[in-house]
Amino acid sequence: MNSAENVFLTVNSIAFFCWIFLFVFYEKTWIYKALFSFVMVGLALTYAFFITQALTGESQGGFDTLGNLKLLFEDDLAVLAGWIHYLVFDLFVGMWICRDSTKRNIGRWWILPCLIFTFMMGPVGLLLYFIIRASKSGKYLQDPFSAG
Repeated sequence: MNSAENVFLTVNSIAFFCWIFLFVFYEKTWIYKALFSFVMVGLALTYAFFITQALTGESQGGFDTLGNLKLLFEDDLAVLAGWIHYLVFDLFVGMWICRDSTKRNIGRWWILPCLIFTFMMGPVGLLLYFIIRASKSGKYLQDPFSAG
């Protein structure tokens, strides 16, 4: 097993346990501080390392066309960096969902499917939360940062 594969397994395990801790402790402020200050910073630094290696290495391609993106993601380091990118941003969205649901008194079991879908399919989980949030508030257009 190569080092990129080991990093992949490690970041996946970290993300998985973070999602469990987020769901279990979402009403506690310390979970947000821990995830934001340590886990997300660590994952972001890991991402920065691997995306820099991918972009300065021998890989072809870039971000300017779909064809070049496909070429870029033929490189294992670029794929690893892309995956870490998803893990970090999806976890951030999950944290926002949990924090927002706490402010709006949307119960734990309502947000569980949102978190699962956000973990597995990012925007689908966020969309599901938007639908639940709108149905609970009775308003479609909402401010993402207001308390209610």
